[in-house]
Amino acid sequence: MPICKSCGRRWTHKQSFKASWKIRGSMRCPHCGSDQYATAKSRQRLTLLNWIILLPLPFAAIFDLPMVYTIGMILVLFVAAMALIPKSLELSNEHKPMW
Repeated sequence: MPICKSCGRRWTHKQSFKASWKIRGSMRCPHCGSDQYATAKSRQRLTLLNWIILLPLPFAAIFDLPMVYTIGMILVLFVAAMALIPKSLELSNEHKPMW
């Protein structure tokens, strides 16, 4: 779980999941109220998680898989990605470019 760089307190799973939807802007620490930003490394990880969700689509087209299997794989990957998002979020006091 992410740790605030200002106050040093750990965010809960719910707080970090809610804040992860604001990846481009600042996120307010629920404990001290300071602005926190996702690090470039964690933004890259979150982008990778988003692309992994779509991974079954080319395999479904290549191997002619039934749509039910493809949707099932996407749903499983979506749930796994949603569980991993708060764990892969790291915070910083300053906003840095992604690359």
